[in-house]
This record gives sequence, C-alpha cells and structure tokens, in this order.
Amino acid sequence: MSLVRTQRNGGSMLEELRKKLELQCVPAKVEEPPLLHQGTQFLVFRTGEQEVLISSADVREIILPPPIAFLPRSRSELEGVVALRGEIIPVVNLRRMMGFARGGLSASTRVLIVRPKEHEFGLIVDEIREFLWLDENQIEAIPQGYLPNEFRVVSGLAKTPSLVRPVLDVKRILAIVFSNGEGDEKNLMQSAS
Repeated sequence: MSLVRTQRNGGSMLEELRKKLELQCVPAKVEEPPLLHQGTQFLVFRTGEQEVLISSADVREIILPPPIAFLPRSRSELEGVVALRGEIIPVVNLRRMMGFARGGLSASTRVLIVRPKEHEFGLIVDEIREFLWLDENQIEAIPQGYLPNEFRVVSGLAKTPSLVRPVLDVKRILAIVFSNGEGDEKNLMQSAS
C-alpha cells in the first residue's frame, strides 16, 4: 500500500515538474511596437478652476517657479522677469490674463517656458495634468468676437468624450502682452530682455 502511495505522489511530482518545464519552454511574447499617434500632442494644465490645453510644440520646458523680479509700470498680465541659464525671460500671469482671481504659488505651480516665435516667455500655471493627443476633428475654432476680451487668448475648443476645454494661443499672448499697442511685440520684447 505504501508503494502505491509513493507512485501516486511521485507521479504527481513528475506532473508538476512537466508543467513547470512546459511553462518555461513557452516562447516569450513578442512585444508589439508602440502605436504611432496621429494628430497633435497637447499639454493639459489647470489655471484657476479651468483646465486649458497648449500645443506641446510651443512648450520648450516646464520648471518650478524661480524668483520673479517685478517690473514697474509693466502690463498687469506681466508678472515680471526671471533669470534662466543666463537669459532674462518675461513671465505672464495667466490667471490675470484670463480674468481669474490671482491665487498664490503652491507645490504644484509650474512655469511653462514657451517659444511661439523667436522669443521665449513663461506662463505661470497652477498644475500640470496630462499630455493628450488630439486629431484635427477634435478641435473647433472659435469665431472672432465670440469671446470677451479676457478670453481672447483662446484659439479653439478641444472636444474629448467627457470634456470640452479651451486651447491656448501662445502667439496671441505674445502679441497682446508684449506689444506697445500697435502690434509691435518685437520692440517691447527686446527692451524687456
């Protein structure tokens, strides 16, 4: 009787060993290449209580807020300037520009260094949320005169299944904040830097 038990136990041990070897011999799954995204990549951030999108192509880098030097008699949207690797870069307070309450700095506050043309400037944002890929058909243009002046920096609306969010136009911010009233942003940018 003990011999029968030994054969049964030995048989079950052999069966377990066979199963383990089979699992080891199964060819490894070939990982599929990552999907190439179609469309445009956007950075989603929060300013005030609003989520806003900006084209990732316009964002050079994202930094923690450095000390900002105040510029007397500058536009209200211009928070001041920062020194970044030897360059003086103007910084825009997006909350003020969009008509939200000023708000303070927090652990999630970041400065986006953007470069829409040949000039760089910073945008203070309250929090970075995510990166998002959108197709052209997911963005609708906003007709001229549709938005009040404090929202004139929005170029379109991004539609996702659950949300509609504004898309920021950094070229328009450059033209509005850094112009001398006649659309000549280049002269003011050179004098600020």
